[in-house]
Amino acid sequence: MLRPSQYPTLVHRVHLKKMESDKIECLEVIPALQPQLRLYRRLYLARIDIEEAKATAEELLTRRIPLPKRKPPNGLLMALTTALVVSYTRPFINSRGQSEIAEKTIPGILLRVFTAKERELHEELLNIRNKEVVHSDAEILEITIKLREDGDIGIFRSPRVPFDRTRLRAIHRMIGKLEKIIDQRCAELRTELPQNAWL
Repeated sequence: MLRPSQYPTLVHRVHLKKMESDKIECLEVIPALQPQLRLYRRLYLARIDIEEAKATAEELLTRRIPLPKRKPPNGLLMALTTALVVSYTRPFINSRGQSEIAEKTIPGILLRVFTAKERELHEELLNIRNKEVVHSDAEILEITIKLREDGDIGIFRSPRVPFDRTRLRAIHRMIGKLEKIIDQRCAELRTELPQNAWL
């Protein structure tokens, strides 16, 4: 989680508006700087998501929950794996409508910090999120159901398996790279945007 000292403060003395929900007085940025502000807000939110993903990866690495060979994985292991996938991929998913407050996703150009293998793992995480975590695609589950008079039974193969330690460490390294490039981009945007008041 971000410490209060890491919260960005931006200011521009053009128009004053008041947010009714929390009574914080905010200054409106001129139209020419709105794209930079929208991007900064998205990067700010992305840092929170990436920090959550990092904490989850570290929890998985610290706990050393065993990966079973024959039985289904431990419920906690699957829950943490799901949390890792969701929090990591959230900044890259355009799942909401148009927003006037922030960009919908972080710029893809930030992924240039990844190696080819890391880019493949990034795409795999997005695929896991889209097909297995958020939407249970029947084709992927390979589900077969047998109906009975008193109910049903089913056989399905879930392709979602927890990450082994090697892949967890790789994801953790990727998160570190993302943190660094997001912080660099935020620093660049701060030179363009006004400072020292709420926006």
